[in-house]
Amino acid sequence: MNLQLNSTAPHIYPASRWEELSVANNAAIKDGQSRVIGVALHKDASQQPDMGVMRFYPGKQQLTFLSDMLCHFITGRGVFRRANETIEVQPGTVIHIKQNGNGELDISETSDATYMKFVGGPAEKTPVLRDPLNAGPLKEWGQVSKPLVGLSRTAGILLSKEADGRAETGIWTCTPGTWRCVVKRDEFCHFMAGSSTYTHDNGEVIKIKPDTLAYFPAGWSGQCEVHETVRKVYVIR
Repeated sequence: MNLQLNSTAPHIYPASRWEELSVANNAAIKDGQSRVIGVALHKDASQQPDMGVMRFYPGKQQLTFLSDMLCHFITGRGVFRRANETIEVQPGTVIHIKQNGNGELDISETSDATYMKFVGGPAEKTPVLRDPLNAGPLKEWGQVSKPLVGLSRTAGILLSKEADGRAETGIWTCTPGTWRCVVKRDEFCHFMAGSSTYTHDNGEVIKIKPDTLAYFPAGWSGQCEVHETVRKVYVIR
């Protein structure tokens, strides 16, 4: 198990055991009743958590969305309601909550979700993806731009993308190979399958296994070696 908040790419493995790891590392976020409600891998300029894992306890919560948020639910059950939409939430539900004002989350079983907040925009319908580990068909996106060893190829599912390109969510896969990695915009990565090694230009080594949650900030640069085809839920903001 591993929680590295001071890494060049803050990460946690396995994300499903985030509570145990965050409490052990004194990194847990708690509410007024001292209940553990999350762990932040990153905070915004105002020191508000905007990427990590969050917990929703049973009950109805009225929510106001001032920005977009991608949630990948890993435990629990509930219902998300907005306008004329009713979306069942359970493990393996990926929901891209759009900047649409008000909504309601009705949780029947305590639910944990990995998440990232970002500037997006309103939409008439909430994008939803089920079973990200097996969802398909995948669209071929071509080979990596800077191969070093082999020719890794990428494919995926685009869940949502703003017209101006400022935010993008979906599923991404990459076949084995080694390539130069330069992150141009912040990336949220919840890896579901495969294995890889990211080596930062400063020498830091980050091992990726299934259920690793990582935040790669804009400007991160180094090398990626994919050992076994990886699949991840992602946000680019």
